[in-house]
Amino acid sequence: MKLLPFLFLAALPALAQTTTAPLLRAEGPKIVDAQHRDVLLQGMNVGGWLLQEGYMMKPGYGGTQGSVKKVLYGAGLSEAAVEKFYQQWRATFITKADIDYIAQQGFNCVRLPLHYELFLTAQQRAVRNGVIKGTVPYADYVAKLREWQQQGELFRKPEQLDAIRLIDQTLGWCAANKLYVVLDLHAAPGAQGTDTNIADALQPNDFWNEPVYQTITNELWATLAKRYKNDGRIAMYDLVNEPNNVPGGNAAIHTMLERLINTVRAQGDEHLLLLEGNGFGNNYNELLPSSFTHHQNLVYNSHRYSILPKYPLSNAPDASNPDANQLGAIGNLVAFRQAQQVPVWVGETGENSPEWMGEAARNLNAAGIGWCNWTYKRFSDQPIASLLRIKPPYLVDVKSAADLPVILEDIKFKNCVPNEGVVKALGAELKR
Repeated sequence: MKLLPFLFLAALPALAQTTTAPLLRAEGPKIVDAQHRDVLLQGMNVGGWLLQEGYMMKPGYGGTQGSVKKVLYGAGLSEAAVEKFYQQWRATFITKADIDYIAQQGFNCVRLPLHYELFLTAQQRAVRNGVIKGTVPYADYVAKLREWQQQGELFRKPEQLDAIRLIDQTLGWCAANKLYVVLDLHAAPGAQGTDTNIADALQPNDFWNEPVYQTITNELWATLAKRYKNDGRIAMYDLVNEPNNVPGGNAAIHTMLERLINTVRAQGDEHLLLLEGNGFGNNYNELLPSSFTHHQNLVYNSHRYSILPKYPLSNAPDASNPDANQLGAIGNLVAFRQAQQVPVWVGETGENSPEWMGEAARNLNAAGIGWCNWTYKRFSDQPIASLLRIKPPYLVDVKSAADLPVILEDIKFKNCVPNEGVVKALGAELKR
């Protein structure tokens, strides 16, 4: 199969002026553009912007975004001051200069990790923050969610929500650079697993235990599909990021995905839909394309970070796993793609040595599998696996509001430090 990873850019110049450009679609095992040309999406995740994973705030820290907020409350900041800080963070952490830089390296798409709380109004978000502060019982927050949902108060005015404004802004910046965007529901309502970094859990795994959370997620995707169904700047929707330790396993995930897929399609939206199975988006037993009512334009997502000792899951293109539907290995990705006649994509990879990351990119490219590096930038006092690093002081070490201005200054693009080994390793593969 001959790959044309950059030819699709010729179809994109109009995207800065319109949102009705043709959507990417699946043709058997390929992702193609309107001219039926193969599209190899080589992307960069912009983690840490709209969802603050604890370990990204300080090496070895770990924990939810809520735990980061607790630091700010503990430093004496009021609810209004914390909200103001996060508005400043979101206005500063990623700007057009960052997107320009990503494009200059040779990437052709950006995966945008989203926290569902940004789809709440500031007043609704304040109730959730009350649980984090300990002033609102968790059960009361869940009751308020039910009330808002039943009364139609959630996502009622999308254009006024922070998440929508930031998505639209990102789409504009990316279109100006001829980059596609992947919308990724990274932290779903109620926590889609037990991993504290990604889920920002108030109660781990309640996405699966409390029905209102999946109803809210369904309504959220209905809102997004209605708004963006004709927007060719968006390559794919990643419906729910990295389910993990799910009660009921992939059977429960199937029920959830079937509902979300049907909801998106009911809006007349034919965007590619990224599916993620149990085990952080790698296990697809019980989730084969034929099992879904709408099985067109599905893409299967693998997240590759390390080598599991039990199987030869190296970067070797022929490495395989005895479970044919466990997609961490390149060999399994290739075989699954062929057997199921469905595209595959590595939505996250990285957090390793530059040599490992370069080899992974090279072998994925050779197999015709797109990939998206995690992540663009995060805090560290020494070189790390991200493209850029943010110098200390660390956000989780603040003692008062007086410590915040220097952090807001340090996260700006102009003050970040390139991790030259990573830039070189990935850049060499992007220019092939």
